[in-house]
Amino acid sequence: MKRFIALYFLAMFGIVRAQSDFFFHIQTTCGNQEVLLQTNINGLNGQVLNVDHFNYYIADIVLYHDGGIATSVSPSIFIFTPDIQGHYLGNYGIQQLDSLQFMVGVPTRFNTQEGLEAQDISGYPLTHPLSFQSPSMYWGWQFGYMHMIVGGSADSNNDQEVDAYFELHNLGNHNQKIVHMPIQSTQTSGNQQDIYLDCRLDQWLRNIPLETVGVLHGENGFNGSVMTNVNQFTVFTQSPSAGLSVFSPSKFHVYENTLIIENIEAERLEVYDLMGRKVKAMELFDATGNVPLSLSEGIYIFILYGANHTAIAMKKCRVSQL
Repeated sequence: MKRFIALYFLAMFGIVRAQSDFFFHIQTTCGNQEVLLQTNINGLNGQVLNVDHFNYYIADIVLYHDGGIATSVSPSIFIFTPDIQGHYLGNYGIQQLDSLQFMVGVPTRFNTQEGLEAQDISGYPLTHPLSFQSPSMYWGWQFGYMHMIVGGSADSNNDQEVDAYFELHNLGNHNQKIVHMPIQSTQTSGNQQDIYLDCRLDQWLRNIPLETVGVLHGENGFNGSVMTNVNQFTVFTQSPSAGLSVFSPSKFHVYENTLIIENIEAERLEVYDLMGRKVKAMELFDATGNVPLSLSEGIYIFILYGANHTAIAMKKCRVSQL
């Protein structure tokens, strides 16, 4: 009874904060255009590029909110690419998001055999960001993970044709970078907030001679310079579309141990328990239909993703046994 009364008065004075589900989106851009893989784009100084792959780690996200409160996000590490633009961060009692901090790269505690929380790559579930990736982002137990990889072709002679292949595999336990920036979240619904950023590939690759660099794998030279660019130039910015997002209605439900999708063009399903742990992830090959879940009985958070791994629907649902 005392606990109930305390919660009542906290609510009366606005101290109990409403919980919101937070999503984090990063779109890859070059100049003023979105980067599409294997498609010609204009880089710095009008140089034509064609990006085959561009993958990077984001870790140790901290949300600063409500006058200086710091909330660390768990799980702590994610992979972003031009095709994987969004991730679920969890459910938090945040009303006003003020700023955002994150690491670009794999934290030292995970990175090499000397890391306090490191383990062999084969020990991670295949769905874990530190598991095997394609292209590979791992260079062995001794050297650790590549914080960012990028590859493609560049125009070497200003004829508007891409003819010079390049790859940068950037690693090293001193090359992780911290970004801290003011941020505005989008109140997408009563219980959902979305954070939208742009990753400016042209700024990340600034002063890197893509037409002559070839294939570089390491932590010094241009590999070190490209990671320094994260802080030296404005690589991560607030997306101009922040605050303009429209979230689709949650047109799905769970019956017993089956997900029933009505008319959402969903491409992927992720399921989290109430502790924020991912318990299931799968590709969806039919836009509508029934999806067997094979989950233990309980309440879960279901997230459907559309194109570019963008969250299009989210709902908490109870799963029961058949």
